[in-house]
Amino acid sequence: SLISKTNELYEISSNYKSICEKDYSSLTHIFIVGMFRSGSTLIESILSMNPNIYELGEVNTLEESFIEWKDNQAQNAESFLDLYLRKNKHVPISKSIITNKWLYNFQYTGLICKLIPNSKVIHCFRNPLDNILSILRANFPKGTEYSSSASESAKLFLHQHEIMKKYKEQYLSQIFDLNYDLLVENPASEIPKLISWLGLEWNDLYLSPHLSKRSVSTASHMQVRTPINSGSVGGWKNYTELLQPAIDILKISNI
Repeated sequence: SLISKTNELYEISSNYKSICEKDYSSLTHIFIVGMFRSGSTLIESILSMNPNIYELGEVNTLEESFIEWKDNQAQNAESFLDLYLRKNKHVPISKSIITNKWLYNFQYTGLICKLIPNSKVIHCFRNPLDNILSILRANFPKGTEYSSSASESAKLFLHQHEIMKKYKEQYLSQIFDLNYDLLVENPASEIPKLISWLGLEWNDLYLSPHLSKRSVSTASHMQVRTPINSGSVGGWKNYTELLQPAIDILKISNI
């Protein structure tokens, strides 16, 4: 059902034009997307060290806005963004950048790039087998049943990989590839690349996201309280028997 929905949204996004006459230049929207357990909470924590950024966290306000907006007879980019902003009206007026890390927003990447001015998408990814192992360990709640299956998780990983590849061909300047493995192995090199791409001024605090006092309620709440480290990289090698169904699927797709 997730794959079918993503494909439908891909087709829908091609029908809309990038038109918005209002000036929204004072507000930037950063959407952090990808698979669960792909490093998105760490990225949000890194960005939270900037006092001008407000983190929405994992909120589904974009999809809620789209569902309401698509039934509106007066569809345009302006009305869509206005609706999205109203659903996030609690954002302090002093904040000029908003992050949203509802990971399934990868399905809406085309609509984000077309209909939300000053939008940027950070696509988080990591070694697929480490990612799938972490998903299996997380014991996610009802609604993510695929996360208890190595093969189903592998199929979704491949799907989001392919759909994001398509979107990058169309909106390359708006999408940043964030390799979690490279980041945790060499944060002093990788984090500045992200900050530069976002057009933000550098601050050494970006290298110490564990010092952030913000509340974290995701499955990554323990990890973000410790300094950036590469301890989880390559852990899948100890679980090859458990991950064999995923290994077989990924091998076929050359991932």
